[in-house]
Amino acid sequence: MAVTALARPTVSKAQIITATTLGTALEFYDFTVYSYFAITIGKLFFPAETPVNQMLLSIGVFGVGFVVRPLGGVIIGAYADRAGRKKAMVLTILLMALGCALISFVPPFAVIGVAAPVIVLLARLVQGFAAGGEFGPGTTLLIECAGDRDRAFFASWNFAAQALGLALGASAATLLSWALPKEALDTWGWRIPFAVGILAAPAGMLIRRRLEETLDARTARASAKSGAVRAVLTTHIALTILGTFAELGGSVSVYVTAFFLPSYATRELGLSAATGVSSGVVGAIALFVSAPLMGLAADRFTRKRVLVTCRVAMLVLVYPAFLWLTRQPTPFALYAVSAGLAVLVSGQIVPVLVMLPEIFPKAVRATGIALTYVVSASIFGGFSPFIATWLVAETGDKLAPALYVAAACLLSLVPIRWLTDHTGQRLA
Repeated sequence: MAVTALARPTVSKAQIITATTLGTALEFYDFTVYSYFAITIGKLFFPAETPVNQMLLSIGVFGVGFVVRPLGGVIIGAYADRAGRKKAMVLTILLMALGCALISFVPPFAVIGVAAPVIVLLARLVQGFAAGGEFGPGTTLLIECAGDRDRAFFASWNFAAQALGLALGASAATLLSWALPKEALDTWGWRIPFAVGILAAPAGMLIRRRLEETLDARTARASAKSGAVRAVLTTHIALTILGTFAELGGSVSVYVTAFFLPSYATRELGLSAATGVSSGVVGAIALFVSAPLMGLAADRFTRKRVLVTCRVAMLVLVYPAFLWLTRQPTPFALYAVSAGLAVLVSGQIVPVLVMLPEIFPKAVRATGIALTYVVSASIFGGFSPFIATWLVAETGDKLAPALYVAAACLLSLVPIRWLTDHTGQRLA
């Protein structure tokens, strides 16, 4: 057993937050960059009879990353409960950098043939696996390093890092589109953001190696003996199910507002592509700013009070927001809706993000938070843009996505009743 006794922290709170959230930011940075260059990647690596088929193949390979995220969450989460949070986090950032490197340097199909799409597929599998395993250990270490009265604030930064990654990825793709001629961008320029992602790994490893381990040897032995995954799926199965559905409203809300809304504005409302992209950046910035503020509120006013308030507000306001946007499809309306709903998204996700690891025992904490969050984000969240698009196409109602978000929020209010609020209490 490689876990040692706990030592007194030698790094500042800011360094702990930076080291822990860097991998999460890199995950969403890569996610965003790939989505922006999906058409270019399809042309270079996925030969097909039509451009549509190329795009579908590229998006399909992108989606594979979501499929393996729960697997990465379970395996790496269990590893974090057995061998230590820090070791798990060093592993995930190495795997993310490997995925970025593979995509950055793989030659196109015209040069190496079928090996090209195979390598891109492998890169997405590695990235998805690492992304799934990043969140549980990272959030666990954050709350275990925090004090009794600032745990929600600490945990909030892992969600803020997602927003930061989205904003940086969108900004990088947009700047390259402006700075380079289309031919250069399609030939080699699209590789630059992925190469930049590789550089985050050495910095992240150096900072993460300085962190103190929060898993003690006795807890690690207990986790290894009982089996963290088995315990989460048997002894703590009720909490796992409740936690997954408590996450549902936030997962659906963030994927519809952050990922679906920009393309919806372009496709359904007739706004320009540049306006749609800009709204994604506005929403990401609003998420980044509001997440730590919601963390502070959850520490002061209790987790449940902030969570229920923001979830009910989203339930009530999402339809009027979409209605206003469809009747006045202007850039200002789109930016206002993106930013306003982003604040309510933060108020839903941050409280749950700290409540669940506070409830799970230490020996299964990383596995428990990984399983509940990753499954909810991958299944409920990951399919939300597809479901929202399908609803509009099938019903012809442009407001159908708002009703879908409201229904998810209503359903996910139910399990909150049975979740215990540990605001201000000592972490077990």
